[in-house]
Amino acid sequence: MASASACAPAPGVPSWRTVAARAASASPADVTPAAVLPAPHRLRASDEFRSVVRSGVRVGRPTLVVHALAKQNPPSRAGFVVSKAVGNAVTRNRVKRRLRHLVSDALGSAPQPVDVVVRALPPAASGPLVEDFTGAWRTVLGKLAA
Repeated sequence: MASASACAPAPGVPSWRTVAARAASASPADVTPAAVLPAPHRLRASDEFRSVVRSGVRVGRPTLVVHALAKQNPPSRAGFVVSKAVGNAVTRNRVKRRLRHLVSDALGSAPQPVDVVVRALPPAASGPLVEDFTGAWRTVLGKLAA
């Protein structure tokens, strides 16, 4: 005798397609393609990070430190350093997303091509990133222009 329950879905249990569609529509608004820096606008190699940090100007705020180095040729590029001291992986990735969004807007307004490294400090997980980055960015641009 064949069991009828082996062929029919269990009552009251949503299918995986319904759950996946619901999860996709509930994704955060700050994870958009515009918040992703295109590959030519990213610092990737440790030598690139090192040259910006050692040779560029530095501006510190309570939640972050911005290092910038003016360059001759476009495009402007950015890199991020978020250590485990900031928090667990979820917190670090959230901080990186927020910083990436701020930096992508700021790079477009830079008067000259620039390489930027943003280092998040432990208070970045709960601190005022927007205010700190905006103030640091203005100071960095002033130092680069001088």
